[in-house]
Amino acid sequence: MAIEVVPEQLYALAGVLDAAAVSAGRIAPGLAGELPGDRVGGPLGAAVAGFTESTGTAGRCLAGELSWLGAAVAAAADSWLGLDASLLARPGRAVPE
Repeated sequence: MAIEVVPEQLYALAGVLDAAAVSAGRIAPGLAGELPGDRVGGPLGAAVAGFTESTGTAGRCLAGELSWLGAAVAAAADSWLGLDASLLARPGRAVPE
């Protein structure tokens, strides 16, 4: 089975993944600006602070993974374009089959 995806679509996907990485990258700094655990008193304060810290860490991890995936998709598109260019006929030469 062959799945046809043109490089332009891969570049578009890479752009979407990069934008999602930027969005996920805003999670941790947004949480660091307001530490709800400081405002919540009693035994719940520590739990809220821990949840906030865990959520910030998850946001940083997600941003890193999305960024890596976007770069991998763009590299695949670059590779496919290079392969396509190598298969194009040059003037006076045969096309490989």
